[in-house]
Amino acid sequence: MAAPRERTMTMAVHKRGDRWHYAFCIRGVRYRGALPEARTKVQAQKAETKIRQEVYEGRYGSPTGEMCFEKFIEEVYKPGAEVTSVLRKQ
Repeated sequence: MAAPRERTMTMAVHKRGDRWHYAFCIRGVRYRGALPEARTKVQAQKAETKIRQEVYEGRYGSPTGEMCFEKFIEEVYKPGAEVTSVLRKQ
């Protein structure tokens, strides 16, 4: 059986109306958005390259998976659940 293929994008930047947009996949995660500051295709390509580099360096988007599940339960879920339980009893 062959390994699953990653989604491929034919163009990293494209124009929709009067705005440039980017779209690409890295490690199975799709990144896409508008580039309102870009006025030309070259500017859009430079902006897309910068965003792609930030993804590789871990600086783009919100960090995920920083808290282990047990820590999440103790610090986030349980306190909220206890408050909800007290409010329901009233």
